[in-house]
Amino acid sequence: MAVSLYGLRYKIAAAAVLKAAARRGARLPGARGAVTAAAQKLQPEGEATGSYRGLAAGLLRDALRGETGGEALTYDAVAGLVPAAVTERPPQVETLRAAAERTGAAADLIALGAACRKSYIADFDASAEAYEQAFAANPKDLRAVEGTVVSGARSHFDWPRIWAVAGTLKPSRGPLAASATSATGATRDDSAAGAARPPGAEFWDAVDPLFGPAPDAAALHRAQEALSRHEKHIGSLHQLLIETIAERVQFLGAFGAGARLRGLMAQNRVQELRRIPLESALWLKHLLGAYAWLEQDRALRRTAARPPVDTSDPAVARQVEKLRADVALFGGDPEPLRVHAARRAEEAAAWGAALPAEQRMAELVAGRRVAVVGPAAGGQELGDQDLGELIDSYDVVVRTNLRRPLDPERSAQIGTRTDISYYAALDLIRGYDQIAQTVESGQVQLAVTRPHCLPAFEHPPSWLRFAPFEFGLHFRGAPLGIQRILYDLLQHGPAEIGLFHADFYAGEETLAPGYRDDALQFGPHSQANDPVVMHDLSFEFRFTQRLVRAGLVTPHGTAAEVLGLSAQQYLQRLEDRSPLSGSRHG
Repeated sequence: MAVSLYGLRYKIAAAAVLKAAARRGARLPGARGAVTAAAQKLQPEGEATGSYRGLAAGLLRDALRGETGGEALTYDAVAGLVPAAVTERPPQVETLRAAAERTGAAADLIALGAACRKSYIADFDASAEAYEQAFAANPKDLRAVEGTVVSGARSHFDWPRIWAVAGTLKPSRGPLAASATSATGATRDDSAAGAARPPGAEFWDAVDPLFGPAPDAAALHRAQEALSRHEKHIGSLHQLLIETIAERVQFLGAFGAGARLRGLMAQNRVQELRRIPLESALWLKHLLGAYAWLEQDRALRRTAARPPVDTSDPAVARQVEKLRADVALFGGDPEPLRVHAARRAEEAAAWGAALPAEQRMAELVAGRRVAVVGPAAGGQELGDQDLGELIDSYDVVVRTNLRRPLDPERSAQIGTRTDISYYAALDLIRGYDQIAQTVESGQVQLAVTRPHCLPAFEHPPSWLRFAPFEFGLHFRGAPLGIQRILYDLLQHGPAEIGLFHADFYAGEETLAPGYRDDALQFGPHSQANDPVVMHDLSFEFRFTQRLVRAGLVTPHGTAAEVLGLSAQQYLQRLEDRSPLSGSRHG
């Protein structure tokens, strides 16, 4: 997901100043009641999502927050699962839908769209429709644009339909100013009416055809040339606009161009957020993530050491400590992450909110040799067909999305056992009965899923563990499955991690047979779209390389060969060999 900071620099700084002043002022006698009254007065009645008044009210309430906790757990976007007084429950989709139908207000439609796109609900068609209706109700609400792009790319994959919304963010001034646009987002030729063509007309003449029904290789080539010629100006475009173009070119097989566009987004993120006070640790996460993407390690370490955010709030202090641990791991040192994980487990236990199956995870992993087996098909020429015996020699074998017994005919390649299996939210929800049968039959000792899935389980089974938190140095998107697994394991101090059958989508086959039959190529309702929409292939590849260089992960077979490539070679491999790049859906 792309978080747009377009023109928000001074608003973020002002919010930080307001929040800090309210927090200091609330310490004075009688002031706490005044701040509470101001928040109540500002809060719009019946608001489903945040207006500026609602956001201001929220800032004032946050400023009053002290030590929080409880026997329940809730999901924090930076810190992960944290103790809370009340367990977070799933959104009531039908209630939200009724409110949206009754009012037709953009805020209510956005609330519905956000609920439907949660990974444990995953009704992306309904989400896309709600966001489009929100855009029609209020074209200036950027949340509607962002949701239209993300949910549209994960559902109908109708790029003219997506561009009709995202294309409205084209600038009317500056070096890339666009002509008046048609309803389809295609640029209209104003010269026929005697009007002077704006300076960006040539650029958009090349980019707009990418969003037609079926752009060909020539259209992609023209667009890439235009992107290269105008690169110095692209960073000034709206971040949501850049992200939409970055996604589209990758879906057309141009992974290198997509990575360069996201690099420009990271540069813009740094320019917007550096050298100002930040209102929350979430903005700090975005800034650190941009530094990490750009591999500006010195600035990354300096900002983490002296974060421009008020840490007098215990919740913010927890978030900052977690981000500092991530920065240390990015530099090759896992010890702060282990210490932080242990402290968080102690904190949860002290509140009586112990994380499910966390002790069992520690028993399985701490001080042991762990094999992580990915879903790649593997290659004959790299010895992948003979790795099974080596995999089985490890103390613990970890796999992804195990739903059925391993194929004995592939045992020489993939081994014969599984101790821990990790599941994406969508896989766990859709295949729950089959997964439960697999685990309860003794084929797996522990199943692990993502922290934000906790609300979907009122009474989680004893065999299901929720990872307490995930790697946070992403200025956009979230970690891919293999990277999430490596990060989670490193919290528990394994003696060794071996990585097998992971090609990071750079193999000649997308996935091993039967792993995910609906994720073999880009297109409508395909899970293969997620590596582009929800993740960042370039950054994930470089992060994994860092873990290898630090001696924290030892790759074998295809994994070793792919991770031995340079970042540029990897992106070229995606374009030349990956079945993803062979897809040409409109």
